[in-house]
Amino acid sequence: MSRAHTVLVAEDKALTRDWMVRALKAAGYDVVAVSNVPEGAVAIETHMIDVAFLDLGLADGDGRDLLDRLHAVAPEVPVVIATANDTATSAVELLRRGAYDYVVKPIGPNQLLRLVERGIELCAARRALSVLRDARDRDRRGWDVGETSRMRTIESLVNRFAPTEAGILIQGESGTGKEVVARALHERSDRAEGPFVAINCAAIPSNLLESELFGHEKGAFTGAMSMRRGLLELAHRGTLFLDEVTSMPMEMQAKLLRALQEFRFRRVGGQNEISVDVRVLAASNQSVVQAIEEGSFRMDLFYRLCVLTIELPPLRERGVDIPCFIERFIGDYREKTGTSVTGVTEAALWALCRYRWPGNIRELRNTVERALIFATGEDRIDLAHLPDVVRAAALPGDAPPGDAPPDDAPPGPPGDAMGAPTLPRPQGPLPAEGVDLKAMIARWEQDMVGKALERTAGNQTQAARLLGLTRDELRYRVEKYAIAVEA
Repeated sequence: MSRAHTVLVAEDKALTRDWMVRALKAAGYDVVAVSNVPEGAVAIETHMIDVAFLDLGLADGDGRDLLDRLHAVAPEVPVVIATANDTATSAVELLRRGAYDYVVKPIGPNQLLRLVERGIELCAARRALSVLRDARDRDRRGWDVGETSRMRTIESLVNRFAPTEAGILIQGESGTGKEVVARALHERSDRAEGPFVAINCAAIPSNLLESELFGHEKGAFTGAMSMRRGLLELAHRGTLFLDEVTSMPMEMQAKLLRALQEFRFRRVGGQNEISVDVRVLAASNQSVVQAIEEGSFRMDLFYRLCVLTIELPPLRERGVDIPCFIERFIGDYREKTGTSVTGVTEAALWALCRYRWPGNIRELRNTVERALIFATGEDRIDLAHLPDVVRAAALPGDAPPGDAPPDDAPPGPPGDAMGAPTLPRPQGPLPAEGVDLKAMIARWEQDMVGKALERTAGNQTQAARLLGLTRDELRYRVEKYAIAVEA
């Protein structure tokens, strides 16, 4: 069972402190409440704090003292300073001192919970960077796909599967790191000293794929001016990686199956059989089982290639890995170019962590490298250096960036509980008396959460996936709106 997030509240006014504690506990947080600096110092030493909410004007001291103490022992913890004085000078000074945010009293429960929720995500991102730094000291040759517990499980599978000679199918969306996993399997196997040869079956025209895999003899076809070894032959005593294997034509699948049954084949136009000692790994961004059912992939080839399976999750399900990848990509770019950029601002990190990354790790790398070019001469990547679609992820609201339909998109089908993923477009002019926008959004959000839970028969994990939320984010909204969930 995962640990509840802990919020430190330092407030000397009992009434204010009490309602903050009640609101936070109702949202599922553990709360450590103190009224003065000495109590705060003890709390910092004895609790693992995830977010701190500090009153600047404590009766016996200054919230700055606790800010300094907390950052001395846990610099990754975001600190929100609350004050009754709305001065730009104070705000700038506190932010420079390391505060995550600065708010002017009075504040309400909704603002408190928003600040804490964002702080929790930022804390997780900062801690992920520490995990990456520790990981650099470990010998994990060839491993470059992430630090989450889910990826550690996959690393365990890689370590277990690598020494075997079994065929392995790696499945995952485009850009999730399938070739990286294949290389790790090769480099941790007894074939590590041999070649690793990769081919993208989707990138080779079908009329050339046979020649690429098996090679050809001189004169085998027009343009074959000399003998050429194929990739299967070049992978002798090593590993052949067939990426996007479901794109291979059926005729070619039959020829590959014959070659893999005895590891003997003929070059195109050749008469002599060639024997090879090779391990074959395969990958696909589509369901191979579905391809078999549709008749586009051979079942016998599937059983030859797929003794074991590794499933890679998309990057949107591994948010804590994003800061790790960002730091790695910046480091790689600095080594190549000597750029002055050393990191990202918190605003940029927030947007990068909130974006959905349909192109996964590959898209993230391209985005970071693009931002590094625009940030030339500066020390950090900022929001202005990111593409519009990524910057939009930092805007208020919970809708997954890039998922909303264009303005002229038709509405969802009538009667479909999830058929309208965006708020309805306003009709006519704004009423003279105005509208309660927050209440409208809250009602819409409550309705969508209820419909998602209804569609999934109360399964919160599936409902969260439908809404583009984490399970904790969904649970917070269920409690916030007191939504009944089926047992």
